[in-house]
Amino acid sequence: MMKNKSDIGFRIKKLREEKNLSQEELAVQLCISQSKLSKIENGHLNASLPLIIAACNLFNLSLTDLTQVMQNIS
Repeated sequence: MMKNKSDIGFRIKKLREEKNLSQEELAVQLCISQSKLSKIENGHLNASLPLIIAACNLFNLSLTDLTQVMQNIS
């Protein structure tokens, strides 16, 4: 699959990197495997709504904020 800035996985990856978290650290916090997180970040697997909500809570963002985050990343 093609990775692009509109993908939720790409957004989660950028937020994870900004917080200096490894995939393993974030995966533990989201209660998923590192392998699953990698697939989501790379666009090979869609994130479920509960996972997206958990990521929003973890990064202290609303769903709207998460979807708008990429407008500020070039």
